[in-house]
Amino acid sequence: MKNFKILLILVTFGSISSAISQEVLTVEDAIKIAVEKNYDVRIAKNNTEISNIEKGLLNSGYLPTVSVSGGINYADEVQKVTFSDGTNTNIDNAITESYNASVTAEYTIFDGLERKFNTLKNKENFNLKMIEERQLIENTVMSLYDTYYNVAYQKQITENLLLNIENSKDRLERTKRKLKYGQGTKLDELNAQIDLNNDSISYASAYKDFRNLKRNLNLLLGRDVTASFAIDTTVVFLERLKEEDILQSSVDKHVTSVLSQQNILLSELDIKINKAKFLPKINGSASYNWNESMNPVTSFALNNETYGVNLGLSLSWNVFDGGKTKTKVRTSKITRQSRDIELYRAQEELKTEVYNAYEDYTNKQFTLKAENNNVTTNKLNFSRTQKQFSLGQISALEFRQAQINLFNALNNYANAKYDLKIAEINLLQLAGILLE
Repeated sequence: MKNFKILLILVTFGSISSAISQEVLTVEDAIKIAVEKNYDVRIAKNNTEISNIEKGLLNSGYLPTVSVSGGINYADEVQKVTFSDGTNTNIDNAITESYNASVTAEYTIFDGLERKFNTLKNKENFNLKMIEERQLIENTVMSLYDTYYNVAYQKQITENLLLNIENSKDRLERTKRKLKYGQGTKLDELNAQIDLNNDSISYASAYKDFRNLKRNLNLLLGRDVTASFAIDTTVVFLERLKEEDILQSSVDKHVTSVLSQQNILLSELDIKINKAKFLPKINGSASYNWNESMNPVTSFALNNETYGVNLGLSLSWNVFDGGKTKTKVRTSKITRQSRDIELYRAQEELKTEVYNAYEDYTNKQFTLKAENNNVTTNKLNFSRTQKQFSLGQISALEFRQAQINLFNALNNYANAKYDLKIAEINLLQLAGILLE
């Protein structure tokens, strides 16, 4: 058991030395890596790029279509011909050859403005994809903060357990000295040894959890899960956020509100696109054709060649399509009304979230101050307990309780620190300024 304790402490300090040599991954660095390499973010960026291509001129319908065609026909026949004077003739190998080529351009001159509104819709779809990309990045950043601070918290637990091990080791040494001078019992030494071993086991378990959480963070960053790094446990808080500022900003900037407003705009374009189907369409075409044929002697013309330009203009008007277009217009108007309701609901839900989140933020500020005071008190209490224990004025059980109280206070303070930071970040997201 004693050898196990010594080995674990050596491994512990070896781990600390290794961490010192590792590059520190700050939360800002982690965000930059995630935005660049996270798998979901990369897919979202690809979807945005597809939408960007679709809104271009080549997909607008404003360009003409041009086609080229050509062909060759060959016939080798036996022809029996009766002329008007009653004479007959048979021709073997009556060969007919024909060639043709054409270039045709077609253009929609007017389509009831459907093309115009579709082009606008493609542009607004691109804006929608950008908003959705922003939403996914925000969610990824929120997950990143949560995971990062879980790693940082677990690191502080391992550090607090190391302090526990040191204090337990000091208690064991004091107990051994008392036993040596006849001031203690063997039972006290065994109890101290048991507590030290339990602390070592707790550290081994906590360090295992710490390494697992680091791998989870690497996965979220979209990089090798075994990548080595040191975590930064420092937390910098912003100046106290104001509830009214968060509330106003959420209405204008929160991604849910922005998405709802964008969907309203797209619904309005759908109405215009459907209404455009009531109008006529005018198409123009131009082509250059060339045809040549070589005929057998039985034909009226042995050789025939034609070429030239053909121009065309056509108008089509779907006067009545069975009510399909009218139905689409009516349903698109109802969809537009639903989008208004969704916007109102989103804004009301945001208000509720802001009020709740700000209440949580205020509570966690109080909790952090209280836990900080608790740490100060427990440090002072443990310091005095150590002195009293060394003088034999208190029992080992009282010493252990003071040690546990200090350990819990340190962990609770670390937890309160990261909880407050997450609450602060949550308010920034609700305000729509997280990525700013």
